[in-house]
Amino acid sequence: MSRLLLSCSLLASSAVAQTFFPPPPVPAGNLVTQDKALLGMALFWEEQASSSNTMACGTCHVFSHGGADPRGTAVNPGADGVFGTPDDVRASPGMQGRTSASRLAPVAAFGMNRQVTPRKAPTMINAAYSTALFYDGRVADQVFRDPVTNQVLLSSSAALENLSLQPMLNPVEMGHQGRTASDVAYKIRDARPLALAANLPARLQAFVQGQSYPQLFSRVFGTPDVTPSRIAFAIATYIRTLVADQSPFDRFIAGVGQLTVTEQQGMSVFGRTSTGPASPAPCSQCHGDITAQSHQFGPRFENVTPYSGGMTNTTHNNFHNTGVRPISEDHGRAAITTLASDEGRFKVPMLRNVGIRGPFFHNGSKATLADVVSFYNRGGDYHVNQATEIQPRNLNAGEEAAVVAFLGTLTDPRVQGEQAPFDRPMLGSERNISPTVFGTGLTNSTGFPARSIVEGPPVVGTNGYAVGLANVPASVPVFLLWDVAALPTGTTMFGMPIYLAMSPAFQAVSAGMTATAQGTAYASASFGIPNQVSLRGFTLHGQWLLGDPQSSLGFASSDAFTLVVQ
Repeated sequence: MSRLLLSCSLLASSAVAQTFFPPPPVPAGNLVTQDKALLGMALFWEEQASSSNTMACGTCHVFSHGGADPRGTAVNPGADGVFGTPDDVRASPGMQGRTSASRLAPVAAFGMNRQVTPRKAPTMINAAYSTALFYDGRVADQVFRDPVTNQVLLSSSAALENLSLQPMLNPVEMGHQGRTASDVAYKIRDARPLALAANLPARLQAFVQGQSYPQLFSRVFGTPDVTPSRIAFAIATYIRTLVADQSPFDRFIAGVGQLTVTEQQGMSVFGRTSTGPASPAPCSQCHGDITAQSHQFGPRFENVTPYSGGMTNTTHNNFHNTGVRPISEDHGRAAITTLASDEGRFKVPMLRNVGIRGPFFHNGSKATLADVVSFYNRGGDYHVNQATEIQPRNLNAGEEAAVVAFLGTLTDPRVQGEQAPFDRPMLGSERNISPTVFGTGLTNSTGFPARSIVEGPPVVGTNGYAVGLANVPASVPVFLLWDVAALPTGTTMFGMPIYLAMSPAFQAVSAGMTATAQGTAYASASFGIPNQVSLRGFTLHGQWLLGDPQSSLGFASSDAFTLVVQ
């Protein structure tokens, strides 16, 4: 009872507090407060934290999908860099390549298309109990240093603080090449809080209403300085409030709920033990969070479960090679430790809410829980350096179905229904405020029409809003055509399709010459948007024109695009 009362005093209401788990560990230098958690919530859902205004932390961590990324149809070409081969990864869409905040550029394998991460985003729900984060454990409970001064700010339990800024610096996920933590802080400092989001939960709306980020930081930290370390502190604090422990399974082991006969059978199979050096381990041995002890110690109990069978009391620290794919495709933990024994090992995920987290595994290779259970029942698919306890389990069809039914009892209904503390705003990317592209350009000497690249909504106060052009010849002049009016169905001028209305506001601006990178010719240009409230809602239409001496007309047009300033 005292634990519950403490949680309620820190958070907005008793509905937010965990019920059965003990509180997650909190570093002494970053105690949980209600305002700090709300600031972290705002930052977690802030798309303006990305270089493109399209990606928030919450873009890849969707509560109704268990805190994971449901967009598993996006493809990374995998280790061979070739699409359509067996090592392709179903993972999380990121951003188009950028050399800076204001310059788009092609990237190997993706060209001018949107990049996809090399691993599917894991859940961050209950991550506060983990001592090592990411699939390879590269962020652990180590000290946290100020990203600017390198001063030690936290001496332990700082895995979440060390994680929080990394996606914002990653050029695939939220950043651009060379982005620094200070760049992130400057952009957030100047942003209008959650300007691109809608339907803010009442508690978040009340917190940010009419405030700037410096004012919010002052409310939480005492001064208006927006710094990288404070951003990390706030986001980590918010994640520590995302505790899911009210699943039917949790209520059952607490003695206040029931499971069906089939679900109880699945739970029994999940924990079934066996002996001998060639015997399979029980599922619960690696997924130690799915035991009654999780209510005593928290789900981090999984981190110290020993191997089974003929092995001695060796702990695996929650990393295994279960045989999902060949180790040459992704070295997993070995990329961090450089140990051959860690080849192909990945962090074992906690299983609360697993039923709504598909597709599954770090490469998104299994679509359903039935696929996952079948995979383990046959002992995995690839056996080089595979964990010895992964062996065929010889379950019959009824037992496999029972395990799937049991795994379905691990979903916290607050998570699936996005209820506090799993309430959230609607992101700009979900309400279609990004630029639109329409029409078709004239085929040029590449054999294709030039294609406009526009990513993310333009926002007042942006120093350099970037637009780009793909499918172009190398080293030809390019021009940007602008107008406040458009012709959606287009017209033909000088043999080319034109989609601008040629109103008195029409302008043509030289954008230099096409460049070449990663074997791809492209163009990129940027322009500033004044920090004027009156510009919100202003609509601008653009189209590219390129010189092309190898084409029949000597020039060619692209498709067109529409920008609406936010």
